[in-house]
Amino acid sequence: MDLFSLENKVALVVGGGSGLGQAIAEGLADAGANVIVSGRNKEKLQETVGKIKGAGKKASEIEMDILDKKSVDEAIELALKKFGRIDILVNSAGIHLKKSTLEVTDKEWTDVIDTNLTGSFRVCRAVGKKMVEAKSGKIINIASLGSFAALTDAAAYSASKAGIMLLTKNLAVELAPHNIQVNAIAPGVFKTALNEKVLNGPRLERIINNTPMKRLGKVEEISGTAIYLASKASDFVTGSIINVDGGFLAWGI
Repeated sequence: MDLFSLENKVALVVGGGSGLGQAIAEGLADAGANVIVSGRNKEKLQETVGKIKGAGKKASEIEMDILDKKSVDEAIELALKKFGRIDILVNSAGIHLKKSTLEVTDKEWTDVIDTNLTGSFRVCRAVGKKMVEAKSGKIINIASLGSFAALTDAAAYSASKAGIMLLTKNLAVELAPHNIQVNAIAPGVFKTALNEKVLNGPRLERIINNTPMKRLGKVEEISGTAIYLASKASDFVTGSIINVDGGFLAWGI
């Protein structure tokens, strides 16, 4: 359907070098978007771009460090110089910390908050200004189950993702008059490089038992929601957090 087509759209996927970000980048490209994959690891960015181009779709990479405002601003300007505009922004860069809250150091706390929350804010601010000038745009942030509920030994991560939820809602309200929709995806548990070290034994069994669909998510299953939120099909949807979690939050923890 044309409603879901992203032909002639330019999408910037931050954190698109691996995991859910990579899957989203591939999905947006499949829907027709010209995808710019961004992040700090050049090799991973090139790997994603290679996969997309290998499938006959359009992609390129731009290095960006979301911890550095200058790097963010320069990357956005380079993207605009190359492609003229950014129609879709996906903020997928993030880190996880599994550690008892009372043992978390100031630096560990700051690293998680600065990467997951402040980093996304930096990119939203830079791209949002350009979207306001263009009077259109789609921003998709990545929230979490931790945006809604406590996760074991993950206070810093959950705090950062709860912040993403409210950042998304505030931006949605502020940018609505400019024809910009801002939403977030809250993934359930997907096995990625970010969490594979903490998904083991009883913890994994407990997660699956509390998921009505009785399995983990597959990274490619995140793409459909991202395509929807990036397309005309979601033009009247803003400030929403869509759970892609196999029913986990519906059933309760």
